[in-house]
Amino acid sequence: MPKMKFLLYSVFLMIVLTGCVTNDESPNEHEKMIEETGENTTDTTYNYDGDGGFLWKIDHEETTAYSIHLGHVDYYPLSNEIEEAYASSDIILPEINMFEVDITEEELNEMAIFDDGKTLDEVLSEDVYNHLSDIFKKNGVELESLNKYEPWYIETLLSGFVQEESDLSAEYGVDLYFLQQAIEDNKEIMELETVESQYDMLTGFSLDTQTDRLETFIETYEEQAEGLNNLGYHWINSNTEEGKEGVKESLSTGFESSDDEFQQEMNDNRNIDMANKIDDLLQSNSGQTYFAIIGAAHTVIEPSVPSILKEKGYDIERIY
Repeated sequence: MPKMKFLLYSVFLMIVLTGCVTNDESPNEHEKMIEETGENTTDTTYNYDGDGGFLWKIDHEETTAYSIHLGHVDYYPLSNEIEEAYASSDIILPEINMFEVDITEEELNEMAIFDDGKTLDEVLSEDVYNHLSDIFKKNGVELESLNKYEPWYIETLLSGFVQEESDLSAEYGVDLYFLQQAIEDNKEIMELETVESQYDMLTGFSLDTQTDRLETFIETYEEQAEGLNNLGYHWINSNTEEGKEGVKESLSTGFESSDDEFQQEMNDNRNIDMANKIDDLLQSNSGQTYFAIIGAAHTVIEPSVPSILKEKGYDIERIY
């Protein structure tokens, strides 16, 4: 029987982070943290030069498997263990292949615009709507021009503003980093999900769930960029116990504040589907080495991809 390796590498995904990150903890001063002083600011300057990340190894009979959108220029190169795991792989498994996403404006509008004539100002309270309008004005956009769009889409736009305000950037996303390398190295790329399935999930949430999440995001908007920086710091330092717990606490707290529908669709069902696809690959005994790139929340929020695979009978070892 040929020996097959499977690499599951964990990054954090913006779609999971938006509206979910918290900033209850900051890194200790002795752990590369400098407090900035200045007028009307409590921002923290983080040193993102670490060697963290998550890497699991899965052994099954003669098959071996290892398990790991935003990032910072100082992340790279990643740890030797992670870089070597990628180098040894034959096939890269992202959640989606961002280089092949092709959604037209017409298709997006069909998904994102209210189909029953409702408008955003009708589903949000006046105070919340005005707060949202102020946020958009600060970013050079008039909210009135987006009044026909559903709350889930407005939340994605807000998350883009947060990203711009944070230290992190999609340009240095870990998944993008490995996808670019895979293209240069002529490695095969197979998706664990599809962009269609992710949009179906977002558009499938009830209006109540969409509205609740958007309102929470608006209420905490001013804290989001710092929370994202904090999470990014903990991720790149997750080889320490504090860093690992910082990632878990930030993501777990966000999910605990979400309703059951959101948790079920965003985490549980997706984790089950991804774990099943990984299981199929492990059982195929193809002789290939796979390197899967999934959001960190899918590895720390139960039921997680590693825990589901463990329940299926696989021996899983956290090696990084």
